[in-house]
Amino acid sequence: MLAHGVIDYHPVVAGTAEDVADHMQQWFEAGACDGFSLAIDGYHDGVDAFVDQVVPLLQERGLFHLDYEGPTLRDHLHAREQYGHDPRVTEAAAR
Repeated sequence: MLAHGVIDYHPVVAGTAEDVADHMQQWFEAGACDGFSLAIDGYHDGVDAFVDQVVPLLQERGLFHLDYEGPTLRDHLHAREQYGHDPRVTEAAAR
C-alpha cells in the first residue's frame, strides 16, 4: 500500500536510500518527470537523511549536480546580502 500512496496519489517510497535513489532514477530516465516534489517524513532527521544519504547517490549517478556556487542557498542563487526588512517594501509603505 505504501508504494502507491496512502492518502495522496503520488508514489511513496518506503525503503533504504538506495531504494529512493533507484525510484527517482527510474522515473527520471523513463521521461516520467523532470523534477521531484518531496514530502519528507515528520521526524527531525528526515531532511538530513535525504540530503546525507540520497543526494550523494544521485550525484554519483550523474543525476544531481555538484557545481555549487557557495555554501549557502543565497550564494547559489546569487542573491545579495540582506538583513531585516526588504527596503523596497519599507519604502513603498512609507509613500
